[in-house]
Amino acid sequence: MVFAAFALASASAGCSSCKKSAPAAAEGPLTPGAAIPTPPARAAYVTNNGSDSISVIDRDGDAVTTVPVDLDPDAREAPHHLAIDARTRSVFVALAFPPEPGKKKDPHASHGGASDVGRLARLDLETLSANAATPVDENPGDVVLTHDRSRVIVTHFDMKRAMDVAAKGAASPATMFAHLVVLDARTMKRVGSRAVCTAPHGVATTRDDRTAFVACYGSDELAIVDLATDGFPTSRIPLGASPGVPGVPRYGPYSATLSPDEELVVVADLEGQDLRVFDRAAKRFVAERTVPLAAKAFMPAFVDERTLLVPTQAPDGLVRVDLEQAKVTGRGALTKAECALPHVVKVAKDGRVYLVCEGNHTQPGSVLEIDASSLTVNKRWNVGVYPDGIDFGE
Repeated sequence: MVFAAFALASASAGCSSCKKSAPAAAEGPLTPGAAIPTPPARAAYVTNNGSDSISVIDRDGDAVTTVPVDLDPDAREAPHHLAIDARTRSVFVALAFPPEPGKKKDPHASHGGASDVGRLARLDLETLSANAATPVDENPGDVVLTHDRSRVIVTHFDMKRAMDVAAKGAASPATMFAHLVVLDARTMKRVGSRAVCTAPHGVATTRDDRTAFVACYGSDELAIVDLATDGFPTSRIPLGASPGVPGVPRYGPYSATLSPDEELVVVADLEGQDLRVFDRAAKRFVAERTVPLAAKAFMPAFVDERTLLVPTQAPDGLVRVDLEQAKVTGRGALTKAECALPHVVKVAKDGRVYLVCEGNHTQPGSVLEIDASSLTVNKRWNVGVYPDGIDFGE
């Protein structure tokens, strides 16, 4: 699980400034891609962190096409999350380049523990060939496009930075902060960046693209970033009255999700095993709207104005939450064979709901189409090793 990064990061040698050199943005076919028979309009694209590839599933059929993402033959790219602009036929994917101690690939344990800089790659939607790549920072986390599709936002789940600082002692918590990086989607050049908090991961933006909300895993905060102002001014809101010390979270916020009316931000917690609700108008977390889940909450999605589906681990499951009533209204019974380690729920434009399941990190994971009412499985596809992100070509 993601929290295993703590142990690896604290035991690893090295520092956040010990960077492998990475090329600047480059144009041209950096990887060959492949012929993909599924039309983008009915395809879902899935990052396979553990097998350096992206799987394309036919949402109306059974076909799965898996394409390598191998920019560096001497390294493991570990693609982690992606965002698609169907209009420009572009796929933006974060490549983490995690360590391989003893050459044993353990993608989940090394998530957040890389010393090398990551990259943002842009792929062609039709073939998944890479046509550009540019350095970001160590341990890229979430990747989102602004709603106008002009910018790409990348967070950095850099727990190694936090643990290195903590090991030295007596340093300012701000030295643990990792960056939110904003890039131009067309040129792949960096527009700007801001050190926002400790180990920022999940990010959501308002429809006007003026504000980003970031789950700060390592510091138990929600960061609110002003994207419309130079320097990206940032405020940080503690999730509760008893946060952990920086680098050792008590709540462990992993994702931030805006409600459809954009009045609320829902933060899903790993260590806290709950959902916490930030009221934008009141500018505070509303304690009475916290929803305990008795499991680690990863990356949920709204299926209507008030209902979320939440993937959980330890124990594995899929939970339906009525946010207005602040209570659990259903739990899906998923077998290990169907779905081990649920990671992210995403809803396509046609309303169909998809759940990405990491699997055991050594064999193929899976993607499920889920009935939002009954929480039963409509369809299942096997993909690559440790899938962790999904988007659609529609």
